Amino acid sequence: MTERRPRTAFLADTAAVVRSDERLILLFLLLLSIAALAVFLHYTTLVLEGLPDPLPTEPIRP
Repeated sequence: MTERRPRTAFLADTAAVVRSDERLILLFLLLLSIAALAVFLHYTTLVLEGLPDPLPTEPIRP
């Protein structure tokens, strides 16, 4: 006769699988947010480098 596992052991195994899936999703979202931040900073520096130099604050001498 086969021995049946208690229902709580089955639920504990299911919870462990869900937890590992959630960790994988959180890791993916973390990597995605880091990549998005890197792209944002890259394009921000490109835009800021393309701006003209600010006007000098000292008056121009003749």
